[in-house]
Amino acid sequence: MELWKVFLWSLGVQCWWLSGCLASRGNDTRLYHHLFNHYKKALRPVQGPEDMLMVEIGVTLTHIIDMNEKHQTLTANIWMTMAWNDSHLTWSPEEFGGFTALTLPASEIWKPDIVLYQNVDPYFNGWSTDDTYIKVYSTGYILWEMPTVTMSSCHLDVSDFPFDTQTCVLKFGPWIHSGKELDMRSMADEGSLESFIDHPEWEVGSFKAKRHMIWYGEDFNIGTPYADVTFKLVLKRKSTFYVFNLLLPCLLLTFVMTATFFLPSNCGEKLSFGVSLLLSMVVFQLVLTDVLPESDNLPWIGVPEIRGHPTADGGPLKTGCSGVCRQPRRVQPA
Repeated sequence: MELWKVFLWSLGVQCWWLSGCLASRGNDTRLYHHLFNHYKKALRPVQGPEDMLMVEIGVTLTHIIDMNEKHQTLTANIWMTMAWNDSHLTWSPEEFGGFTALTLPASEIWKPDIVLYQNVDPYFNGWSTDDTYIKVYSTGYILWEMPTVTMSSCHLDVSDFPFDTQTCVLKFGPWIHSGKELDMRSMADEGSLESFIDHPEWEVGSFKAKRHMIWYGEDFNIGTPYADVTFKLVLKRKSTFYVFNLLLPCLLLTFVMTATFFLPSNCGEKLSFGVSLLLSMVVFQLVLTDVLPESDNLPWIGVPEIRGHPTADGGPLKTGCSGVCRQPRRVQPA
């Protein structure tokens, strides 16, 4: 008899657990149909046309993939977080088995048309992919988190190279929805660096965030305000590599160029030494050309090299002229 009681008790527990699972599965299915039977993802999720929709944005910088000084572009790996309230996706958890949140594919609900203003990636096709999901809460709060790689333009001033500090701007804002329809704000005063991987060349100084409301289209008499959140990424170059590979050779070449004028003119090796020095200057200039961007602001490291060209050219020229001038005159026979 005791075995039968144990068997019946275990069977009852299993049935209770199975019925709970089936009820739970039925609740999330009912909730899904309740939310999306009449949902239109093409429409802005507000109650009235005059209602403002607030979108919050947060950016986590994880890795600087490339800073291309030649093309003045920054390629970075970031984690983007956007949040807003969708008034059409609300429910009472008590009516649906206590469900307070649903995780859904990002393609099924309305999303703001947020773009990166400085984007220069020719293959960019929007933030959303088939693999991204969105968290929907019972209050209508929408949370969208996605990793992405951005390629943006960044104006670089290399006047202080290799001890320069650069500021790259990442401006995120809607492309179509004006400031009367969609407003923006940052989730924090700064972008997050908690998952940042140290870069061998660049050190992050700061990553400040600020909201703006700017008017566009005034030149075409269609001036409209647009909100954006701008992240200013301040990067300081780590100069150790360039000090040993560019700065010290530059100073050494400058010193050697000056030393050539102290060699006697009748020294047989002065001419060949000067030519070798001139070739070294040309090679060094080619290295600088490959490293530095095309800019009107000449880096100070290139000034000694440019000033040294006349000196390097003058040494062999002086030696050659001295050799010609000191050749003995041939006396014509009478």
